[in-house]
Amino acid sequence: MRPLMDQNFYETLEVPQDATLQSIERAYRIARATYQPTSAATYSVFSEEENTEILRRVEEAYAVLSQARLRREYDARLRREQLGDRPRPPREPAPPPAPSPPAARAPSAPPFTQVEFDLHEPVEPEDEVYDGPVLRRIRMSRGVELEEISVLTKVSELYLQFIEANRYDDLPAPVYLKGFLRVFAQCLKLDPRQVTESYMQRYHQSGRRSS
Repeated sequence: MRPLMDQNFYETLEVPQDATLQSIERAYRIARATYQPTSAATYSVFSEEENTEILRRVEEAYAVLSQARLRREYDARLRREQLGDRPRPPREPAPPPAPSPPAARAPSAPPFTQVEFDLHEPVEPEDEVYDGPVLRRIRMSRGVELEEISVLTKVSELYLQFIEANRYDDLPAPVYLKGFLRVFAQCLKLDPRQVTESYMQRYHQSGRRSS
């Protein structure tokens, strides 16, 4: 078996790439039961930290493969990676280009600026409501990239994007989401308890399952 981080999501759940949703759900339940700290199957085989990392990877795999749209996007990425690994036939060297007269220099275009949020809006929410867009605004105002937070916290960058976009349907179970929110808040030097309680309140108001 390849190392955990070298496996794709199908390998993590031990299902084929054409597996049905029912097969994926069954494999997910088996994996969760197998790698619980109290499981006899992994007792003394993996450390608590290793079990936690495996369970995090299992949750991440299931979150993607159980959603039709996310699974299509993931499958497309796998195909691109597989094509990129295939050896390409050697190309013959191209002939040197013929000299061309110097072209007239075109005027430079004005820089493109995309306004992500209102710069005059306060960074800290006055109503103490921390939802996804508020967290994103705070992060950007402090010059922190999602990739940096992902590396520091070991939380998938995909989940951090879902948090900032309030994509509640794509987020993991509340017990995992609360942990993600706490470390996210710590990286932004915010009160973890306040951020977690505020975000989870909106999460539950959206009709999602309770913890």
